[in-house]
Amino acid sequence: MTTLIKNGTIITATETYKADLLVKNGVISEIGREISKIASEIIDATDKWVLPGGIDVHTHIDTQSDGMTTVDDFETGTAAAAAGGTTTVIDFAEQAPGVSLAQTLEDWRSKAGSRSIIDYGFHIALSEVNDEVLGELPAMVDAGVTSFHLRLDGCGERHINDAELLEFLQRAAAAGALPCIHAENGEVIDLFVRRLVAEGKTSPKNISSARPPEVESQATARAVSLAEMAKAPLYITNLSSAHAIERVKAARDRGQMVYAETCSHFLAMSSERYEEPEGIKYYCTPPLRPSWHADILWKAIGSGDIHTVGSDHWAFNYSGQKDLGKDNFTQAPGGFPGIQERLAVLFSAGIPTGKISPNRLVELACTAPAKLFGIFPRKGTLAVGSDADMIIFDPKAEMILSKSISLSRSDYTPYEGMRVRGATWLVLQRGRVIARESKVMGRPGGGEFLPRARFTVL
Repeated sequence: MTTLIKNGTIITATETYKADLLVKNGVISEIGREISKIASEIIDATDKWVLPGGIDVHTHIDTQSDGMTTVDDFETGTAAAAAGGTTTVIDFAEQAPGVSLAQTLEDWRSKAGSRSIIDYGFHIALSEVNDEVLGELPAMVDAGVTSFHLRLDGCGERHINDAELLEFLQRAAAAGALPCIHAENGEVIDLFVRRLVAEGKTSPKNISSARPPEVESQATARAVSLAEMAKAPLYITNLSSAHAIERVKAARDRGQMVYAETCSHFLAMSSERYEEPEGIKYYCTPPLRPSWHADILWKAIGSGDIHTVGSDHWAFNYSGQKDLGKDNFTQAPGGFPGIQERLAVLFSAGIPTGKISPNRLVELACTAPAKLFGIFPRKGTLAVGSDADMIIFDPKAEMILSKSISLSRSDYTPYEGMRVRGATWLVLQRGRVIARESKVMGRPGGGEFLPRARFTVL
């Protein structure tokens, strides 16, 4: 099958130009002006942008948190992704205590294999650090899993001490993997939560007091320092605060290989949401911050100290799950949906305001994720030989984000009522249209598992 996309403006991380693209057998075979070859399908992209397919490297699909199961499996989660312009996810495969990493990978591949509409890979999120687990890292890298994740916000049995963290960083780097860290100090969070509960301060407006930016900054500094000691690269996930990005910037100014990810909700929403009657809807970890933090995060995006923007899609229902914490936030799971809205929010918050260029949007949402996580240039760019994953985007369109157009099974979207500029018109995966104007045509099981290359410096 051949597909010809004509008259569009091609936007990559480094270039903007008008050209046609010819797709054969799922890959881009030719890029040029006025290609006139016969094709099975011709798509007219006049007045539209042609972007690489979005890559979301921070999703939690068909998993558990705080004793509750997310509402999206790989069919509904990746349908929502496709509708929003994301053609690849790298999901967190959560290791259960005592379960091998090989079994964890097999379990997550089984979940995704018959259901995922788009292509997928995995980070393995470790629940424990010991010789047995660390000994499996090289085999997982050989199997195409080249990133591993640790959370520092645990306490008690879930606490990761400095020696464990250092050895994890060393062993992951030696295996050719990129270590990923959720940086919040769990023991301090536990202390703050116990104090708030004792004082009866458990409404959602107290979420920020339980997890202030200082606990993120301290844990970021700890991870950065130990990564420097280990001579290991480091990827900080879902960074939310000015305090934490200062730690990242200082390390990068010293030449350290530290990479940072923020999420679309930290760029477009603030902690004022916790004051609303249904404020628990917006409970995530780290939590939303006062709006001035977003200003600093945008500056860090501009300076190159933030490299990617993920969704942290962790979808629960409000009714029966999130609302259990409406009077006591500790009873609610942390996380909310956002995989479908990620690109629309990033575009609307960043481009019309002049905070980023279209090329920088592609870098944040497509190219840098592909490079950092070992799938470039197959993914993340528009070039001859690359997979024909692309978004045909209407930069002049306007829409209002709403649950009525969301394909996630969650009964709400945290972006309800947000007016955005720019809309995804068509989404192609390997040259086939899988979504058109938020309607998904891709089939469950149509996505492919992506074995990823070893980490190389961005």
